[in-house]
Amino acid sequence: MASRKATPAEIRGRNSTRYLKLKARYRAKCEAHAVTCHLCGQPIDYSLPSGEDPNSFEVDHFHPVDTHPELFEDVQNFRPSHKDCNGSRGTKDVTPTLGTPSEAW
Repeated sequence: MASRKATPAEIRGRNSTRYLKLKARYRAKCEAHAVTCHLCGQPIDYSLPSGEDPNSFEVDHFHPVDTHPELFEDVQNFRPSHKDCNGSRGTKDVTPTLGTPSEAW
């Protein structure tokens, strides 16, 4: 699947002081509680710098920015993810998981 180029407005939004502060505050809360990736359920290595490692923390937007631009800075739309998990999801909907079965079937 080809990825589209971000528009200049989106780039400014991703680099806006407000968004960067919201993202940093959200990351700090996730790190304090050792929150796992909402896509794969595995731990996130919060010691890694953002964007430099596939297992580093990245804010995922539960409702993709492409389809819900009005939720871009809505912290209720933020989810913790690995850089690679977020990238592989793209703009697809989140696939719900059933969790761990209570017994073997």
